Amino acid sequence: MTSSENDRTLLRDQAARFASQNVKLGLLGRLEPGAGDWDAALQESGWNGLLAPEAMGGSGLSLADMAGVAEEMGRKLLPAAAWPMVAAYLSASGNWAQHDAGQMAVALSATTVEQANRTVDFDAAGRSTLNGRARLWTDPRDKKWVIVDAVAGGRPVLVLAPLALPGIELTETEAVDGARLSLVTFTNTDLPDGSVLDSSEAIIARARAAARLGLSAELLGCCLELFDRTLAYMRLRRQFGKAISEFQALQHRATDIFVDLELSRALVHEAAQIVDSKEGSHAMASAVRARICETAMRVLRWAAQMHGGIGFTDECDIGLFIKRIVAATRCYSDAAGERRIVHAAGGSGDNLAAHFQSDSVDGQAFRSEVREFLTSVLPNEFCDLPTRPKVEVADWWHRKLYEKGWIAPAWPKAHGGMEATVEQRIILFEELAIRGAPELSSQAIYHIGPTLIRFGTPEQKTRHLAGMLNGSVRWCQGYSEPGSGSDLASLQTSGEVRGDKVIVNGQKIWTTGGHVAHWMFALIRTDKHASDRRRGISMILIDLSSEGVKRRPIRTISGEDEFSEVFFEDVEVPIENIVGGLNNGWDMANAVLDNERLISSTPQKIIIFLERVRLVAKGSGAFDDAAFADRFTKAQIDVLAFTAAFSEALRLLKRDAIPKSIASALKIANGEILQNLADLLLEAAGPDGASLAPIHADGRLIHVGRSFLQARRATIYGGTSEIQKNIVARRVLGL
Repeated sequence: MTSSENDRTLLRDQAARFASQNVKLGLLGRLEPGAGDWDAALQESGWNGLLAPEAMGGSGLSLADMAGVAEEMGRKLLPAAAWPMVAAYLSASGNWAQHDAGQMAVALSATTVEQANRTVDFDAAGRSTLNGRARLWTDPRDKKWVIVDAVAGGRPVLVLAPLALPGIELTETEAVDGARLSLVTFTNTDLPDGSVLDSSEAIIARARAAARLGLSAELLGCCLELFDRTLAYMRLRRQFGKAISEFQALQHRATDIFVDLELSRALVHEAAQIVDSKEGSHAMASAVRARICETAMRVLRWAAQMHGGIGFTDECDIGLFIKRIVAATRCYSDAAGERRIVHAAGGSGDNLAAHFQSDSVDGQAFRSEVREFLTSVLPNEFCDLPTRPKVEVADWWHRKLYEKGWIAPAWPKAHGGMEATVEQRIILFEELAIRGAPELSSQAIYHIGPTLIRFGTPEQKTRHLAGMLNGSVRWCQGYSEPGSGSDLASLQTSGEVRGDKVIVNGQKIWTTGGHVAHWMFALIRTDKHASDRRRGISMILIDLSSEGVKRRPIRTISGEDEFSEVFFEDVEVPIENIVGGLNNGWDMANAVLDNERLISSTPQKIIIFLERVRLVAKGSGAFDDAAFADRFTKAQIDVLAFTAAFSEALRLLKRDAIPKSIASALKIANGEILQNLADLLLEAAGPDGASLAPIHADGRLIHVGRSFLQARRATIYGGTSEIQKNIVARRVLGL
């Protein structure tokens, strides 16, 4: 059973109230965790039966429901709720419902290798004996039973044993956060009849996934609460006469943590839904656990540093969060071990994103259609280009996508677009990336096109939208100037209104494709005397064939004429070419930039680079190096997390509920992930990375050096990462 989004929100709200009402039972209550009152509270509220089938007295809800509930528990540092939920699920699955799940300790292994260390042997009369060792992941106090996975005759089994049985020994230690850790040893332990559940491989696999997702969600909640508390402290703590939240360096550090947390949060909840819906996707839970453990340690280090001396004392609650993170990232499994599981699931041999895709029936059909189209239409020589394609190739590919009806996935059908679903858009991005399709200019389709649809006059739409769609008219963006790059509001290119004309004078630079474009949408200062420099600016559509326009290509370090300089000398532009009204250009610019940052941050480029790294590393033998394989797996998980965050942003965009600053956060993450992949690509290639010649990898040509150089732009264009961090720090974090 799964819940709707509204039901899941209500469930989270109930969990948040429960956590607040019972906060005294956790670390924040300054009590020793694991007390019996917590078990009683879970039992009475019914939370421990969340995953158990309704027929067995549980709620029969999903892993996604569990993740939302566990996150709220984690915010209050309550004892791990995931284990009681897993215990109830295993109890019900094992037909042991006559036993109280609240009295069951859980000793579930994280891997099949650990499971193999415990064996069940049967004698001729069918009596069973258990041998081996296991860690208990729940406090053994007041527990009467233990559930443990083991191996019997080479097959996986579940065992339910009374803790008081002869041959069972408990060795207890105290965890960093005060919880009890126990090692249970079984020595020729004779088991009662009915203790062994055979044919339980699927049950054990789902229980492990549930444990990983539940523990990850609790850890996520802990990190989110620690983040919020640290931000509040930064606003209060004063040094050198002002709050430390006013220092830009600290704002940027906080933004880095926020972006990291956003990706981990999106991955936790997206993965829970995938594991629920797709058979054989349990390794996705390991990807989640690996990432949230890494994220949590970064949050810990940052929060401790921001609090200074007070955070190092038991007088401040922040230390309780630090202790919980240390314990929670080590108990059951750690990041490195989880990455090994992900790698073993096919990380180097297969495309990991494809391995974890969870398409609907319609999505599967659409993905097949896209793959067939790309195979039949797109020539190999146009794939895996290290830079933007030449004009003739770009125009040809644009027309092919237009003829198929896929050139404008986000445009409404009323304006000739595809009006694709979120799933279709993600599938299209993924398949274009996996095939290594040419990168097309986004200026018309993703920047000025949506702006005209939203703000343009009927005449502007009629005149320009059709040419954008069919590719007959190429567009460029005229924003940056020699003295106005990141500080866009300081632009000086002027437009003097004379009757029904605007006379434009000035210069634009770093104009992508400006030397081959037919039209430019530009920001022009039309009121030099405006009191606010962000006002008095207009967005104007300029025909670049107009008299007085001169252009000069600028060659990049990757060897292409990507940019240009455009000069305007008394260029006459009809006043009806102003978009959104005279002197309203700043609002138009922000609309375009939000679109640009979101669309320039699609997963397509990072998936392309991930695939290039994988192909080159397979050919060079780089995967034989365990350290490289681990870094690659980590990068794969980052791509998964980014894709989850981008999918969430698209869903919010469809509902017109997306926070404006999320585009900046995604752009920051996209640029950093892309450049990290470019570094891995160079490393995978070894000495061949110094050559301009492409590497032959699995029938494809990969340009390593040029790809690396091209990636340098990722943290610069569309607003530098530093500017994006300023935006997030101020608009989102309130610093």
